[in-house]
Amino acid sequence: MGLLFSVALFAHIPLGEPKLRIEFYPSPPWQVRAGDSFEVAMGVANDCWLLAWAKNVRVLVLMPEGFTESYTGTNQREMFFGTLHGGDGMGNTLSVLVSSSASLGTYYITLKVFGENVPEKVLTPQVEVLPL
Repeated sequence: MGLLFSVALFAHIPLGEPKLRIEFYPSPPWQVRAGDSFEVAMGVANDCWLLAWAKNVRVLVLMPEGFTESYTGTNQREMFFGTLHGGDGMGNTLSVLVSSSASLGTYYITLKVFGENVPEKVLTPQVEVLPL
């Protein structure tokens, strides 16, 4: 009887929606000189209740011309994080080479974070290309 009551009681309680949080280390803005590279640790976490799973979580990284992601050798990369249960998180590393012909100035890397059951988030961390 207790189990039946528990199932009936909890069947009507909303479990919440998955909520993704993205963190970087070091935090942006990132500074680099033309011809050099930099590396960023990136974490994606589901800051929701245990049973609110974020399914098939992915991050699409799009970089400006003159920036190359070391893993792919292009200015794009898609990272797969799978299913994140509430309270879980996973990390990955982004390694970026800036062309020696890149002009000084401020650039933005676009990160699109999405999954099957979570709304897309778009982040645009800033990169400053410094003089030699």
